[in-house]
Amino acid sequence: MCVGLVACSSGGGPSATSGTSSLPAELGGDQLVSTALTSANGVDAGAASGRSLNVPKGWTAQVWADVPDARMAVWTPDGKLIVSTGKNGTLEIVAPGTGGQGPRVATLATGLQSPQGLATTRQGSRDILVVGEDSRITTWTYANGAISDRRVVIDNLPTGGHGSKMVAVDGDSIVYNVGSSANRSAGDRTATPVRATIAQIGLDGTGNRTLAVGVRNGEGLSIAPDGSIFTAINEDDNQPYPFHDDNPYGGKVQSYINDHPNDQISRITPGTDMGWPLCVPDSRGKPDGLNLGYVNDPEFNADGRALDCSRIGTTMLGMPAHSAPVGFVFTRGSTLPAALSDGAIVTAHGSWNRKPPREPYVAYTPWNDTTKSLGALRVLVTGFQNADGSRWGRSVDAVPGPDGSVYVTDDVAGLVYRLTPPR
Repeated sequence: MCVGLVACSSGGGPSATSGTSSLPAELGGDQLVSTALTSANGVDAGAASGRSLNVPKGWTAQVWADVPDARMAVWTPDGKLIVSTGKNGTLEIVAPGTGGQGPRVATLATGLQSPQGLATTRQGSRDILVVGEDSRITTWTYANGAISDRRVVIDNLPTGGHGSKMVAVDGDSIVYNVGSSANRSAGDRTATPVRATIAQIGLDGTGNRTLAVGVRNGEGLSIAPDGSIFTAINEDDNQPYPFHDDNPYGGKVQSYINDHPNDQISRITPGTDMGWPLCVPDSRGKPDGLNLGYVNDPEFNADGRALDCSRIGTTMLGMPAHSAPVGFVFTRGSTLPAALSDGAIVTAHGSWNRKPPREPYVAYTPWNDTTKSLGALRVLVTGFQNADGSRWGRSVDAVPGPDGSVYVTDDVAGLVYRLTPPR
């Protein structure tokens, strides 16, 4: 039985994906199969009614829960899904139904400050929920479908611009991002406090420190099987042309902007500099997107004096430009099929300034234990964007469920989908 991503033939089943895709052919989206969305009993499909998603052959696709403005998601130890709602200011908890019924959705917390990132951990005898709000990181005690004992770990973090705070738990510490103030702002590197960073703080609120700079908007955060920290980064829109050739150096070249600069997935260690906005990821001659070097940004670092781009290392994996990765989770220890159980799932929100827009999608990248690195992306889910570039839905996060399905949030349709491989 085939449960891989795109390595299996679509054979005589339903037609492969239809319409014009904005994703490179190397991601394998043409091998996905258009699959009609069904609805769990009692769940209103809303904007997804009558729609299909493109998934691997044999997978089923279901509208599983109604959660308006659904953003990030995390499973609780007792098998419930907590979903943040950003601008709605709430946390919702989704309890799987019984007897063939759809899940029950209830509000877990209200009045929060644009809650986004979620993570769970255990501290002593307590299960802890970590929440990234707009200007602060908070923790709560979780038990039996309820939260209590709210505690502010850190407050007065920078807001505005890319203000969403994402979180991951690394042992006794919380890793979080502070996004850039704007699309392109060299001043973020010298601001007080510095912006466009990845930072770390103890669960008890002590030891706050910056781990990485030059991270324009590192919304995707997860801990790899080797214990290291990874981030998935939203790179520039409207990047000035950085090469000396027939195109105008430093000019607006739409054909270049459409596919550059690559969004980034890379390991973060103390002292990492991801280069933004002084160094631009360079994918020339790298169709697999692996180990991308950098070139000087023509506006902020044309002569290389602000930062030597040859000395900051490489980006482990480049995503298609304007993918806007948000969800990012390693899958080791999950109950997903073998083809998905040792790598990372990354969820792209899609972007606006490409022509046509980059479509939202979910992809998988395999983990290599020998090199302790991630491999080339292979697309897992598409179908949220119409051929004319309009969207009926927009994927945000995708997390493995305890039942071996992948659960995908959608903040445009306000839904959670359950995507299930063949058993």
